[in-house]
Amino acid sequence: MTLGVQTVSASRPRLRLRSSSSTDYVLPRLRTKFGERAFSQTGPSAWNRLPEDIRAEPDITNFRKLLKTHYFNSTFNVQ
Repeated sequence: MTLGVQTVSASRPRLRLRSSSSTDYVLPRLRTKFGERAFSQTGPSAWNRLPEDIRAEPDITNFRKLLKTHYFNSTFNVQ
């Protein structure tokens, strides 16, 4: 059993997938509804739903700005 958050490429080191260069995280299998609220599930799920340009931003200041703008636009249905 693997603990913690794992990238897709780290979980499948032998496979050459399109997603291996991306920043997706593995979502663990859950046995209960209660497990859906755990950080090991919600953290990677929220990260994987972000657009790739936000996830790829190396500068923390720009990342925070893009993230806030993304959530504002999605909350208020701004296009």
